[in-house]
Amino acid sequence: MSATRTREVVMAQQNEEHFETIDKNKAEQYQRQKITYLEDRIKVLEKSIERIHKIMAHYQMTEGQG
Repeated sequence: MSATRTREVVMAQQNEEHFETIDKNKAEQYQRQKITYLEDRIKVLEKSIERIHKIMAHYQMTEGQG
């Protein structure tokens, strides 16, 4: 194989590895974004549940006074 052809093969291989790395990084970033989104949703649900508990506690306290 000529030196030029060898360089072309090496460059093609490096180029392919480069794009594989980019794809892998994009996939990892997407997974991190999904995790962040789900963590935010969990925080909202936790706050909602806390509010419901406060409302229920208040309702139960006022119900006993009636």
